[in-house]
Amino acid sequence: MAAWRTAYASVVGTSHAASGAPCQDAGRCEVVEAHDGSEVLIAAVADGAGSAPHSEKGSRAAVDLFLATFEPLAAEDPTLACITREVMTAWFERLRDSLRADAEAEGQSLSDYACTFLGAVIGPNRAMFVQIGDGAIVVRGRDSGDYTWVFWPQNGEFANTTNFVTQDDFEHVLQVEFEDTVLLDIAMFTDGIERLVLNMAARAVHSPALRPIFEWMARADDPPSGEARGLAAFLGSERVNSRTDDDKTLVMATRAVLEPVVCPPP
Repeated sequence: MAAWRTAYASVVGTSHAASGAPCQDAGRCEVVEAHDGSEVLIAAVADGAGSAPHSEKGSRAAVDLFLATFEPLAAEDPTLACITREVMTAWFERLRDSLRADAEAEGQSLSDYACTFLGAVIGPNRAMFVQIGDGAIVVRGRDSGDYTWVFWPQNGEFANTTNFVTQDDFEHVLQVEFEDTVLLDIAMFTDGIERLVLNMAARAVHSPALRPIFEWMARADDPPSGEARGLAAFLGSERVNSRTDDDKTLVMATRAVLEPVVCPPP
């Protein structure tokens, strides 16, 4: 199996840029080398609630804590047998306790740090996915032809509402899934680009939105790794901004390798 190639970026939306507000999204991924020499991908994306005054802090804290927690676990056990739904529930309790401590230190409430969350830990033959809120995780397996979503974005009771890690009933909206499979591609993104990547009416993935980026990553002679300026430029382009004024985060990783395209001489 080829090594993981990764790229991620977060870009402030045009509405926040106009008002001087910060980007409330966060996203990052890391590749961990396990004790047996195999690789484990750990990725997280969070989107701060627009109505919460310190939601950008909540997003960053959630992403940082996820990677800090699961990097050592993955290095020790690339089979991911140690990660269960109970472990994930306990992790969210730990995150909430951390955010609550920050809130109390700053004279704020827990809800002021509200954010959605998507996470994934992907070993050689097993994957764990977790989600609270909107945004989505899209994957393609070694034996599947096209991209599929793992969880459909969670919508709240009213339009333009969703669930957050800070709400009291978080356990009831927490989604955790395990798959014994070999994944080649994964994309995780906030709701800022949901309608570019997902066909909402058909509840399906609009594959042309992702396939060219995955193919670029797989064919590159100099493989991307980590924060990518090219991906940020795409998210901040007029093509994307004409569709949404929201903050946008996209985390992508592939372990498919394609032959570089060689252009014929003129």
